[in-house]
Parts: sequence; structure tokens; C-alpha cells
Amino acid sequence: RSDSDGSVQLYTVNLDGKFLKQITRLPVIRGRSDWSADGDFIVTYSGESGKRELYIMNADGTEVRQLTNQKGYDGGPFFSPDNKWVIFRSDRQKEHMLQLFAISVDGKTEVQLTNNLDQVNWCPFFHPSGKYLIWSGADYSKGPMGASFHLFTMDIEASDSSLKAGKVEQITFEPAHDVLPVFSPDGKKMMWTSTRTPDKRSEEHTSELQSHS
Repeated sequence: RSDSDGSVQLYTVNLDGKFLKQITRLPVIRGRSDWSADGDFIVTYSGESGKRELYIMNADGTEVRQLTNQKGYDGGPFFSPDNKWVIFRSDRQKEHMLQLFAISVDGKTEVQLTNNLDQVNWCPFFHPSGKYLIWSGADYSKGPMGASFHLFTMDIEASDSSLKAGKVEQITFEPAHDVLPVFSPDGKKMMWTSTRTPDKRSEEHTSELQSHS
């Protein structure tokens, strides 16, 4: 929601629409934010184009601290199920070529998860087990035209102080775009957005929700 000065800020509201409350005062929230599984913390990203960083705070917006401080753009953060790590996307290696990273919630340990500079990787999301994550990636080695986004999974080994990337597997192969995957809370189903419609490669770019057990 936009504040009175035009900046975008985070708000909370009851499910019945009552008790709307602004909880952030950052210089322009730029997009996706996430609540930790225990409900105690929020992670978001803020900043001007080309220098957007991750911030973590208490669920009421207090005690804001900057989590990343690198060149380029960091965004799309999500907590791990145990609330000890944050996964995100960044183009710090090559502009617009997003790679996946993880950082501990104390900001002390950061791990690069992908390193394919001709592929755009984004919208990572943890499985509730914490043992693997899913994301959407597209090969841009021959340019953006014709590059389709597919879903990939990556095995993860994580502890309090370390996180290690494991086996990567592509799980969708349609010529349409498959993006924004999420798991159900019990981890048994997956939902994502896809352009698998009759006009899937047309200028209308119609999308629809997909699900899979």
C-alpha cells in the first residue's frame, strides 16, 4: 500500500478487514515480503533501482536491520521453514541475470545457490521439510525471445551455521512459462502460475493457476 508520500509500505489487517495498521517506515518497499513461520519476523526489500537490499524486522515493524549490502539488486526473500535462513534472488554478478542466494537471519553467512549467468533464476520457495527448494528459471543464452521459464528443485542441507546446495532437477518442460511456485503447508501439493492457455505465447500473455500432488 502507498503511503501519503507515495512510498509503498507494509500494513497488517485482520481477516475481517478491521484494524488496519502500518508497520514499516522504510524508503519504499519494492515488492514481495515474507513472515517467518513462527510469526515473529518479517523480511522485505527496499531501495532505489540497482541498489535494493534485504531488511529484517520484528513482526510489528520494530528493530529494523539491514540484512544484505552488496552491489546490484537483492529481492524476493522467503524464510526457511525453521526461520534460520532467507532465500532470495540477486543480479549482483551480471545485471538482470538473477541468481539464487541464501543468507542466515543474523546476516553472518551467505551462500550462492546458482551460478549460471545466462539463466534468470527467481521466485525461490522452500519445501516445508526444509530439505529442498523450488524456483523458476529460464535460459537467456540466446536472448530473451523464446526463453521459457521452467520449474527446478534443489536439494538443501542446512544447519544453524551452514547451508549447502545439492542436486538440481528440472521438473516442468512445457514450452509455456511456469513461474511463482509454492507448496501447501503439508508439503504434499504444489501450485504455480503458467501460460498453458490457448493463447499461451500470444501478446495477451494469459496466465492460469496449476496444481500438482
